[in-house]
Amino acid sequence: MNRFSNNAGAFHIDPVPSQPQMAHCHGFFVRHDMRRNGHGSVLKEQQMRILKELGYDFATCTVDAGNAAQITILQQSGWRMLAEFANSKSGGKTQLWGWDVQ
Repeated sequence: MNRFSNNAGAFHIDPVPSQPQMAHCHGFFVRHDMRRNGHGSVLKEQQMRILKELGYDFATCTVDAGNAAQITILQQSGWRMLAEFANSKSGGKTQLWGWDVQ
């Protein structure tokens, strides 16, 4: 597991098993006291820059369908929703998002 952070938050980037050119991003978190000030967008930009530097071709992430702030950041950063499904663990809906790195 590869964890990256700055003073506002953190995220993980891991290769997908048997698909080393594809990454799955998870654990994206902005500290509560840093939210609503653009830090999420800065953190997403850092994540996307690292994905490029690591040479990935495609990246995915999941987000709770009710997380409007994270969905807005994904949309503004050029990610696209690939699927939405009922989450049997949380009882809610989860979205799968993707981004063409190169």
